[in-house]
Amino acid sequence: MILFTQTLSTKTLLALSLPLLVTPTLWAMSNTPPPDVEPSVPTSTSAPQNTQAANHQLPTTSADVKQLSVRKKNFQDQNDKVFVDGLGREVSLRGFNVSGKVKLAQYGFQPFQNVEDAKTSFNLLGKQVGSNMVRYTVAWEGIHTGPTTIDYAYLDNAIAYMKQAINNGMYVLVDYHSDLYSRHTFTQNSANTGNGAPQWAVHPVNGTDDCGLPCQLSWAAHKQSNSSVRNGMKSFWYDHWIMDKDLPTAELYLPDSNQCADIRGGDASNSTTVLAWQCSQQSHQQWNYRSDGTLHSVKNPNICLDVAGARTDNGTDIQIYRCNNSKAQQFIIDQQGRLHSALDFNKCVSNDSGNLKLRECEYDDSTVEKRQHFVLRSVENGSNIGAGLSYSQSAFVWQIGQVAKYIKQNMTVDEFAHVLGFEPINEPFDGGIGEMSYDEFDNLILWPFYQRVRAELDAQGVTQKPVYTEPMVFWSSITGAVAPATGGGYLDYKPGDGFVFTPHFYDQARMGVNNLTVARNGAHFENLDLIRDEARFLDLAVFKSEFGMWLNGYGHTDTERVVNASYQAMESSDRTHTSQSGGKDRFVDFYTPLVSGAQWQWDIYYDNHYEFQNGNPNELKTEDDAWNGEDFSVINNFGKGYNVNANLIERAYPRAVQGELMHFAYEGLVPDRADDVMAYHSIRTSLEGQFSQREFFRDNKFAFLAWRGRTSTAPTEIYVPRHINSANMIVITENGVYKNLTVNAPFTQENNEVAVISDPKKQPGSGNLVMVWDDVDTSETAQSYHFALVIDGSAGLSDAELNTLQQSLVETVNKGKSPVYLTNSMTARGYPDDMGN
Repeated sequence: MILFTQTLSTKTLLALSLPLLVTPTLWAMSNTPPPDVEPSVPTSTSAPQNTQAANHQLPTTSADVKQLSVRKKNFQDQNDKVFVDGLGREVSLRGFNVSGKVKLAQYGFQPFQNVEDAKTSFNLLGKQVGSNMVRYTVAWEGIHTGPTTIDYAYLDNAIAYMKQAINNGMYVLVDYHSDLYSRHTFTQNSANTGNGAPQWAVHPVNGTDDCGLPCQLSWAAHKQSNSSVRNGMKSFWYDHWIMDKDLPTAELYLPDSNQCADIRGGDASNSTTVLAWQCSQQSHQQWNYRSDGTLHSVKNPNICLDVAGARTDNGTDIQIYRCNNSKAQQFIIDQQGRLHSALDFNKCVSNDSGNLKLRECEYDDSTVEKRQHFVLRSVENGSNIGAGLSYSQSAFVWQIGQVAKYIKQNMTVDEFAHVLGFEPINEPFDGGIGEMSYDEFDNLILWPFYQRVRAELDAQGVTQKPVYTEPMVFWSSITGAVAPATGGGYLDYKPGDGFVFTPHFYDQARMGVNNLTVARNGAHFENLDLIRDEARFLDLAVFKSEFGMWLNGYGHTDTERVVNASYQAMESSDRTHTSQSGGKDRFVDFYTPLVSGAQWQWDIYYDNHYEFQNGNPNELKTEDDAWNGEDFSVINNFGKGYNVNANLIERAYPRAVQGELMHFAYEGLVPDRADDVMAYHSIRTSLEGQFSQREFFRDNKFAFLAWRGRTSTAPTEIYVPRHINSANMIVITENGVYKNLTVNAPFTQENNEVAVISDPKKQPGSGNLVMVWDDVDTSETAQSYHFALVIDGSAGLSDAELNTLQQSLVETVNKGKSPVYLTNSMTARGYPDDMGN
C-alpha cells in the first residue's frame, strides 16, 4: 500500500496519551466521561509520534468481547448512552426484522420452515447487506400453549434458527411480535387478522371483530375502531383472569372494610341491590363464579350479579337479577382483585359507602385496596381462591422468564453473548384503558409491565440482557388528527439499568394523506432527533426496532426516498448547526449519536406464502407478505432478487469505533423509483491560506466517520458494502491517505495502520471491513478527534490533491466542524441555495 503522510500547518488531536481501556459490565457505565471543553488547535508542524510498538491483530470473538453493555458519553450539554463491546469500543447495530412469517400459521408461527431455509436467509443477509444483527420474531401463541405450559419443541426450532444468524456473526434481538393483540378476536370472514396472544388468553367476553369502514382503509385502524381488539389489549393491561374454569363457592370479600358482598336482607329476588355488609357465612353472601364471567347466587342459582339496566354510568347500582347471559352479568376479576364489568372493562365494582356500585377502575394501590379490592374467599377453608388463578399478563411474564432461561441453557456461552435482549411487546397501544392521560398510561400501565419483565428475567438468572421497551405506538405519530402523537417525556422516574428505548418510526404522514410532498434531503432529521431526545429523557440507550416503507411507492410514497431518508437521519442531523444569521446552513452537526436499527423486513418466502387467513379456506394468501396486505420485504424469489434498489440497503456503517462516535454520514447514490439519483452529501473543507469551502466528491459514494478519544486498543471497523470496489477504494484519516489496499493482506504493524479485511463469518463475495487503528501518540488527549473518510475511487483527484484534502480535513475536524455538506433540494425550508448548483 502507498501511504501519503500529512504535512500540515496544524497537527491533529489524537486520543489519549495513554490508552484508556474500558471493560464495562452490563449496567456499569463509565462514570467519568471526558470533560466538556472546546479543543484547542495545536500549532506544531511535526507528525504525531507513537510511544509504543504497534500490535495490530483481529479482535477476539470470545463471549466477554461480544457481550454488549451500555456506556454514557457526553458532548457539550448532551448526554447519551451507547452500546459498547467488551473491548470498550462503541458499537452500532444494523440489520433487519426476520421475519413477518411469524404472523402466519403456515409454519406454526415460525419464521422458517426448516434450518436450511434459516441458513439460506441469514447467509444472504450477511453476504448482501452485511447486517450485524437481526430482530428475530417469535410468537407468544407459538410458545405459550397454555397458561402454565410452554412448547419447548417450538423453542428448540427457534434456537436452531437463531444459531444460523449467530453463525454469521450477528446479534439477535428476541422480539415477541404482536399486532392487534391477537388473531383470536377475528372471525373467518374478517377482512383482517391479528397476531400475538394465544386463544386461551383471549376470552370470548372480549367480543369479535366489529370494525367497519375505518378498517377497510387501514388494518391499523382496528387499534382505535375495533372494540374486540381494544378489549383484548385492555384485558392484558388489567391482567384479567383468563376464566378457564368454574370456581368453587366463594365470598366476595373486601379486606379493607372486612365486609362481604351481600344480597340485601337475604332476598334473592330480581333487582335487589347488593351491599357491602358484615360477613356472616350465609348463602346470600356466597357466589359461584363461572368461566363465562357470571356470578350466581348460592341462595338462588338462577339469580346473577348484574349491572342495573346495563348502564355504565358512574354510580350505577350492582344488583341481582335473573340470569340471562347478558354482558350486564359478566365480570372479569384481575390480579389485583378488581371486578371489571364486561359492558366496559374500565368500570369496576366499587364499595360506595356500603352500596356496591359501578365506578371507574382505580389504579392507585391505596384506593384500590380501600374500595375495589375483592378477595375470592373460599367458603370451604377461607383461602384466597384468586391467588391460584391464571391471569393473562402474569402468565406472559412467567413464560418470558422461562423462555429466556431455556434459551440461555441451550446456547453456549459464546452463542448467548450474541443475544441482545428481549422485546416483550410490539407496538403497544392502550386499547382505551381508563380515563387516563398519556402520562398516566406510561407510569401506571406500560412501564410497570416492563418492570415486571425485568424482574422476572433477573429472577431466572438472565441478568445481562436488557428489556427492549417500546413506547406507546402513537407516541411520535405524524399521521395527523386520526392518530395524533401522544408525545414523550412522561415517565416520572428514570428506568435505570436493564432497559433499552426501542421506538419504531414509519413516515405515516406520507403513507397517508397528511403529507403529499416528496421526501428529499433531510426529510426525517426532526423525527430521529425526537427519538434521541426521548432516549436522553429516559437516560437509556436507543434502538429503532422497525422502520421502512411499503414497496412500489411513488412520489410522496417513493419507497427508496422514504427509507433512504430514515437511514440518513439515523446517522446524522443538522439540528444545531446554524448559520450566523440564525437559519440552517448545509453542514451536518459535528455531534449526532448514531441510532442503531432494524428495517422491516427480510422474508425469503415473499410472494411464496400459503396462508389461509383466519383459517378461512376461501381466503388463501400467497402474495407479498401475506398478512393484512402488507408489502415490505426487500427480497424476493427466495432471496435471489431484490424488491428495492440494492444500494438502498447495502450501505456502509461503523460497526465498532475505537473512541466515542461524534457523527457518521454515508452517500450511497441511491436511485429513487423514477431512477433519479438521490445525491445528498458532498465533502466541503477549507485549508488556511489555500482555499475556502472547496467541494469534493459530489456525486461520488463515500462514508465519513468522526470520533473522539481512545477507549480501546482494538481498531475502528467500518463496514463497506460489496458494490464499492475494494481495488479502487481510498481511505483518508488524520494520519494519511491510503490507496491500493489489498483485502486480507498481512497487517504491516505500521503505527496508526489502515487495513481492509473481508467481512468475518460472512459468505464469499460479501462486503469488507475497513480497519483503522489509532495508536498512542505523544500529542493525544481525551479530547482528540479522529476521522476516516472511505471513498469509492479517487473521483479524479491526483495524489497531491488527495494529500491536500487530507490536510484540510484535519483542519476542519480539529475545529469541531463536520466536512459533510448537504446537497441539492432539502425537504424543509430555511436553507441557503446549494453552493454546488
